[in-house]
Amino acid sequence: MRKCIIDAFTRVQQNADQNFGTAFQKYSKCMLKEAETCDAAIMKHFLDYIKADEKLFKEEGEGEFGKMLKGIPALHVEL
Repeated sequence: MRKCIIDAFTRVQQNADQNFGTAFQKYSKCMLKEAETCDAAIMKHFLDYIKADEKLFKEEGEGEFGKMLKGIPALHVEL
């Protein structure tokens, strides 16, 4: 999980993603892979939330939800 968070912040810092949709897909894919070995109840709950968002994004990737996510610029921070 820590790896995914660090990667997400690094990508934000480097302006690597064009929009929130792209950033979300990369973060969720990383979280789903990393969490396969974690049995904590809170992690399972969090993963269910990510899976639901991922399903919605896949089903409506070019629909209203996908357009909304792609319309949000990726975060840009300067440290």
